[in-house]
Amino acid sequence: MENQANLRNRPQRKAAFRSPTRISITLPDCTYQYLLCRSDEEGRSLSNLAAFLLEMAFARSD
Repeated sequence: MENQANLRNRPQRKAAFRSPTRISITLPDCTYQYLLCRSDEEGRSLSNLAAFLLEMAFARSD
């Protein structure tokens, strides 16, 4: 895993050429079940929902 210092020292690429990056996280079972049900209700993958929710959280914090 990369730490914050390594991420800051990475060469920056233009946003148009960045590709998605995969991550792995551990969730409590109740959170996983909630996300699974919501993703099913919305007709999207669990991964897509998680990415969407993270993006919305960052958009609100700006």
